[in-house]
Amino acid sequence: MNLEQAIHQRWAESASLCELLSADRVKTGLTHVAAIPYATVVRKAGRTLFRTNAGDALEEVPLEIHLWHNSFDAGQAAADRVKTAFDGGEFILSDGGRAVQVRRDGESAVEHDDGVWRWTIRFSIQVYLSWG
Repeated sequence: MNLEQAIHQRWAESASLCELLSADRVKTGLTHVAAIPYATVVRKAGRTLFRTNAGDALEEVPLEIHLWHNSFDAGQAAADRVKTAFDGGEFILSDGGRAVQVRRDGESAVEHDDGVWRWTIRFSIQVYLSWG
């Protein structure tokens, strides 16, 4: 399971989050879904923080969750639940890797000309990759 799949799985397992935005409305990568509300999970280019002689590594991976909603109040409630569900979390990944620290790194909310709101919640995720 990669990082994006782990985020999606955590979303699907959170009843309080799915109550506001169903996991089937969460997409990976830059995409456009015709029906609002929806969310996208966008992984940015990361960097290696350190690598051991054994080949283990710690990487820092920026990741953004974008929420699109017509209602400010409903969208803000979903954004708050995203922060609660993921900030400070950990994930087991495939091949012995794991996200050892998920830290919220900022957020913004913007209303577009058509009245649709977009929240961007930025996370910095430290991913431990084990090669041993």
